[in-house]
Parts: sequence; structure tokens; C-alpha cells
Amino acid sequence: MEISLNTKIIEMRDMFMLFDNPMDKYTQIIALGKQNPGIPDSKKNETNRIWGCASMAWVITEKKNHRFKVLTDSDTFIVKGLLNIIKFIVDGQTKNEILKLSLEDILDNIGLEKSITSQRTNGLINALKKIKEQVSSYDKS
Repeated sequence: MEISLNTKIIEMRDMFMLFDNPMDKYTQIIALGKQNPGIPDSKKNETNRIWGCASMAWVITEKKNHRFKVLTDSDTFIVKGLLNIIKFIVDGQTKNEILKLSLEDILDNIGLEKSITSQRTNGLINALKKIKEQVSSYDKS
């Protein structure tokens, strides 16, 4: 059974609610980055690159039985951790669920809206946009 988007967002919120100090939240984001297995170097190409991100970052979506799996990677642990949050929320969801997602809603609901810089927020917006583009492209092929 797949876990709903709302349940995953609540799980992330509960994790970050443990921390009052923004630096503790960053430490948790970095820990999530270290847990992210990344993607193979052979897939780190211009097609999979997330443009508009301060760091080098990539995303790949894979479809299986109408649900999607996301692989993400970056050259910095903080971005890798932030991407891992999106990966956790998106993994196992359908195209319609993914296309409805808003980064602002995710950040607001998990309590990170005031904890990350606008530059990183813009990078994450571009990451979610890239995921949505890749998910949408599956119907065209």
C-alpha cells in the first residue's frame, strides 16, 4: 500500500518540529543528504540537471505501474538533503498527485519555509518543476 502525500508531509513535519533552532534543522537536512544514495555518474547529464540551482543537482524519474520513483543528487549535502525531502514525498505517487504539488505548500507544511534561503527555495522550485516535466513526458512517449 502506498503512503499518501499528506502522510509523508506530516512525517517530514514531525521530524522537523523536533527542532526549534534553524541550525538544528540544517543539521537534519545535511543528515538527510548523507542518506541520499544519489544517482550514477553516467546519468548526471544536462538532460537530468536541475537548472537554477546554486549547486550542481540532478533528478531522474522512473515510472512503474502508474507510480513514480525519483532519484536525486547534488554536489553538496545540504542540497542533496533538500532534494531527499522532495524525493521522499514524491516517491510512490501518481502523475496527478505529483502535478498538484506545490513547493511552498511542502515547505510551509513541514516548517522549513523560514529556514532555507530564497536561492535554495528557487532551486527546489526548479527541482519540482523538473520532476513534473519528466513525469509529464512519460505520456508522450
